[in-house]
Amino acid sequence: MIGRRLLAAIALLLAVFGGRWVYAARFDDQALHVDATVLARLDALRREPKFADLPGVPGPRLEAERARNTANLDGLLDNLRAGIAAHPGKRWVFEQMEPAIDRMHLEDTEARERFIDYLVRVDALLGIAGTHGAFAQYLIFF
Repeated sequence: MIGRRLLAAIALLLAVFGGRWVYAARFDDQALHVDATVLARLDALRREPKFADLPGVPGPRLEAERARNTANLDGLLDNLRAGIAAHPGKRWVFEQMEPAIDRMHLEDTEARERFIDYLVRVDALLGIAGTHGAFAQYLIFF
């Protein structure tokens, strides 16, 4: 029982102190080079099917999970596409990612892991040098 309480306390501390405002102070902003190629890559990612490999029993529940997570990721991609030219910085990108990541909180581990994989792909196509563990806290849920 003490072990679970300790883990719960750590999770609470991460939730309270591991948020965007604390994280943003731990890294320097990085200017991003945004051109037509970068925007085209965001568009291509937006068009591709997502979460197709989610495990589960085929049926309405799995399809709803795929649709929900795809809509969340596509919304993020739309926000990035609309604002990245005006805000070409790592900090801004991570601030846009935060609400989408928060919406993944109650999803299955497999969906969260795949979502983080997509975020890593977004970082790579935007030329973000490193996340410095930005997404690790979102893989720890009870």
